[in-house]
Parts: sequence; structure tokens; C-alpha cells
Amino acid sequence: MRFAIIGGDDRYKYLKRLLETDGHETAAYCCKFTDDCADSIDDAVRGCHAVLGPIPCTRGKRTLALNECSEIELSVFFEKIPKESLFFAGVVTDEVKAAANGIKVYDYFTLPEVAIRNAIPTAEGAIQNAISESDRTLFGSRVLIIGCGRCAKALALMLRGMGAKVTLTQRRPEDEAVIQGLCLESMHIDELKNRLHEYDFVFNTAPAPILDRKMLEYADKNTLITDIAQAPGGTDFNRAAELGIKAFYCPGLPGRTAPLTAAEILKEAIIRLTREHFGI
Repeated sequence: MRFAIIGGDDRYKYLKRLLETDGHETAAYCCKFTDDCADSIDDAVRGCHAVLGPIPCTRGKRTLALNECSEIELSVFFEKIPKESLFFAGVVTDEVKAAANGIKVYDYFTLPEVAIRNAIPTAEGAIQNAISESDRTLFGSRVLIIGCGRCAKALALMLRGMGAKVTLTQRRPEDEAVIQGLCLESMHIDELKNRLHEYDFVFNTAPAPILDRKMLEYADKNTLITDIAQAPGGTDFNRAAELGIKAFYCPGLPGRTAPLTAAEILKEAIIRLTREHFGI
């Protein structure tokens, strides 16, 4: 099969190699992490089965999020793609779907096999950030994880294995049951204001403004916050700085801290869906 790689981060360098190792043909455009880029998008997408767009897909909702290349409007971009091909990208917005003009669009992060497997490198990257930015060990520390999704659970199990005292927040009785089944402490999100000061490390996985201006006032000044939620995160980083709290936003961790593993995860999903679509 033939794949076109448009833009992208370090994981796309590995993705290109993996696809070519499997015998597929690839072409790249405006991907600073790959060699031998095509001179134009038209050259890159010509005859392709699937186009692999950037992560995140857009910049300012109307243009493709390319690297140093000139911006291109979404509507113009999709006119260049063969109508029968597929389009894969990350954080696909409604504007992208509307501009696709009938082309089948997949968001990596809504594909269950990608979301589940990505939780592991995401959790490892979050822990790496916490270790590098803190002057204390995670072992024996009191750790709060805001959220109860895939990344939160993977993070909780890793941290527990490292000897941390882990608490996860929840809103629903079923989530509380899952947390208790993992032998972890559960806290209802409504208790956060009264208990936030108890924790040495806080990891936010919830894509909502949980750690806002008011909530941060209840945090201990020595708490280290690592936010891995989808952009723009769930922390008021300006307010954290004003209060002297160390807070870090860490988006796209799989692509930054484990690009090869991230590429392997993407490749499996891309190949499966492309083969199914074309009956190959």
C-alpha cells in the first residue's frame, strides 16, 4: 500500500520506517523528522491509500497544523487528496470533518486500540516528568490522580508499584467500585477542595478546568502538578505560577517520550483500517 505522511512529530519518523519495513510505499511532506520529503502535497498524496495527518490536526481550526511549511486551508487540502483514500490524524475537530468532503476520516485517539495502548507510554511520560522536576521520591509520597479514565488507571497502577500512596478522584459509583477493585483509595471530586493540600504530587488527566484559580489556592505550595489532559489541559498555569506552585503541561507524551512505541501503536491501527477499507 502507499501512504502519505503530512506534517507530524518525531513518532512519524519511526512510523515511516515501520511502514517501509513492512513493504509499504511512503511519501512525506513538511515532516521535519523524516528524510526525502516531497516538493508538494500533491506529489506526496498522489495515488495513496491513506494520508497520515499531523497530531494535533489543525492550527486555528481552519488550517492544517504543518511544521515550518506554509499554512494550507483545510478545504484546499482535502481537495488534493484522492477521494477514495482515508485520512488519519490526531485531535480531529468538527471543522476537519466538515472540510473532508466525503473522505473517510479517523481520529487516532477515538480508536479504542490506540487509546488503550497509548495509556502506557502516556503514564510513563508523566512519571518521568514528575521525577525529573521534583526533589523527592515518588516512593512513599502522597499522590492524587484527577480523573478515572484509561490513562489515570495506568498511571495509578504504575505509581502504586513504585511505592506511592495513590488516590484517584471519581464522580460515579461505578468508578468508585473500579478504584476499590484495584485496591486504591477513592475520592469523590467534590472533596477535592478540602483534601488537595494533602498531596505531594498531583496528576491531572481530566480535560476540564478542575485546577482553576480558586481550587489552586487550596493546594500545598510544595505540590508538583503534572497535567496530561487534552489541550488546553485542566490547570490554570498562570495562577499556579503566581502562587509559587510548580505545574507542568505535558501534552503528546507518547510522541515525545516514547516515539517508537507510539509509532508502533499507530501503525497497527492504520494498517488494519486501511486493509479493511480497501479489502486488501
